[in-house]
Amino acid sequence: MQETLQLLIELQEIEGKIKILAEHKARAPKEIAALKKKEKEAEARLEDKKMILQSGKKLRRDLEVEVEDLEGRKTKSKQKLLEVKSNKEYQASLKEIDDIEELVRGREDQIIEQMESADDLDRQIREHKLLVVEASKKLKEEGAQLEKEAKKADALIMSLEEQKEQLKPKIPSDLLKKYRFLRDKRAGVALAPVNRGTCGVCHMNLPPQTFIDLQRNEKMMNCPNCLRIIYWTGHEAYKQSSQLE
Repeated sequence: MQETLQLLIELQEIEGKIKILAEHKARAPKEIAALKKKEKEAEARLEDKKMILQSGKKLRRDLEVEVEDLEGRKTKSKQKLLEVKSNKEYQASLKEIDDIEELVRGREDQIIEQMESADDLDRQIREHKLLVVEASKKLKEEGAQLEKEAKKADALIMSLEEQKEQLKPKIPSDLLKKYRFLRDKRAGVALAPVNRGTCGVCHMNLPPQTFIDLQRNEKMMNCPNCLRIIYWTGHEAYKQSSQLE
């Protein structure tokens, strides 16, 4: 019984390691995808800033053309002022010149705003370029490490699967069937260590007589609460077994 129980403990430990490795390996593609997403987002923000800058430059050019046009109209209005023959026409020409000058001032204020905005956008673009470089570098370095770890996990899983296959024929088929049933029904844990009379998985105290019988190590026993196969960690054969969670 002792040898058979030890085999079950070893089997559970192997399957536990396989599960942890598989979960670790499964995280790699998700983490790589998250890194790629961050890189794409950084690139998209950079492109947005560039587009805003280009749009601002176009607006500034349009405003400068409009100012040139207004200055041309003002020159013509001033020439016209020299040719007027009545006070009414003179006042109208002055009003036209004032209106043009007001428009010019407004457009020049907008040009200054666009210039200041362009300076700020230039700074933001430089910063975003650095963020893109940083995101790309992180993807390359961490992605390579994650892929390396995934390959290592594959190799370890393969080795553990071989150990598992070598172990299974040594366990009686009916006991192996019971182990699988408990494993599937009890969150992947079929066996539970007992220390000081407490089940190491469900953490319930065993009845005193049950704990005494367990320490004798004469028969296969189950936890009265969670029904997992239990073993006493104080027994020499099981001292080195990993404590299960």
